[in-house]
Amino acid sequence: MKKLIGTIVMIGCLWSLSGQTPEVLKSDGISAETQEQYKAAAQAFEAAAKAFQAQNIVDTVCIYHAGANYARIDQHEKAIPFLQECIELKYNEGKASRLLSDAFFSLKDVEKAETVLLKGKSSVPEEEFEFDKKLAYLYFNSGQYEKSAEVLETVITQAPQNKNYLYLYGFSLERIKKYKEAMAVFEEMQQLFPGDKRARKMRGIVLFELTDERNTREVENYESNKNAKLEDYITTKKRLENINAGYEKARLLLEESLKDYPNDKQIIHTLYKTYKKQFKEEEAAKMKSRL
Repeated sequence: MKKLIGTIVMIGCLWSLSGQTPEVLKSDGISAETQEQYKAAAQAFEAAAKAFQAQNIVDTVCIYHAGANYARIDQHEKAIPFLQECIELKYNEGKASRLLSDAFFSLKDVEKAETVLLKGKSSVPEEEFEFDKKLAYLYFNSGQYEKSAEVLETVITQAPQNKNYLYLYGFSLERIKKYKEAMAVFEEMQQLFPGDKRARKMRGIVLFELTDERNTREVENYESNKNAKLEDYITTKKRLENINAGYEKARLLLEESLKDYPNDKQIIHTLYKTYKKQFKEEEAAKMKSRL
C-alpha cells in the first residue's frame, strides 16, 4: 500500500513538473536549493533545463544547478552529463570541472577525475590554486603520494600555515620514504600548532623510520668493508649508539600518541618494531597482540 501511494505521489510530482513553465520550474529549483532540498532542486532544475530546451533556449543556470544538486545527493551518473555540458558551454567552468572530477572519483574512475582537473586548470588559470587543492586530495586519496607531495608543495606556498595541507604533505613525504623532509614538515607543524596530536604521532613514526634507515645504512657500510679493523668497529659502534638514541625519542613520542589513538594500527605496529629494536620483548609482545 505504501509503495502504491509513493508511486502515485511520484507520478503526481512528475505531472506537476511537466505542466509548469520553465521559469516556474527554475524558481522552484532555486527555492528548493535554498531550503537544502537538493533532490527536489535537482529534479526541478533538470525539468526547467529540458523545458527551456524545448523552446530552443539554453539555460546554463539550470544545467549547472541540476548537475550540482545531483552531485550533492550522490547521484553521480545523473550529475555527470549536466556538468559536462556546463564545461562545454564555458559556464562556471572551474566549479563544474571540480564537481565533475568529484563525481568521477566517487565512481572510482581516478583517471577521468584527474584528466578533468588538469584540463580545467589549463582552461581556467585564474582558479589554479583551487584546482591544485583538488588535485592534491585526488592524488592523496588514491595513494599517488609522489604526485600528492609535488602538488602539496605548491599548495603550501600559497597557504603556508594551513594545518591540513601540512599534514597531508608530510604524510605524502613519509609514504615515499623521504623521511628527513617529512620530519621537517611535522616539526614545523608542531611548532605552528603545539596541541596538534597528529603532528606528534607522525613525528614519532617518522623518527623511528628515519632512525631505522640510518641504522641500516651504517651497518651495511660496516659490513661491506672487508678490511675493517678494530678502530672501524669502535667508530661504527659509537655512531650506532648516537643513531639509536632516535629509537628512544621515537618510543616516547609513540607511547604518548598511543594514549591519544589507542587503536591506531600504524602507531601500534611502529611501537612493536621500536620495542624489538630496543630488545624490549615483553612490550613488543603486547603490541603484537594488538595488531
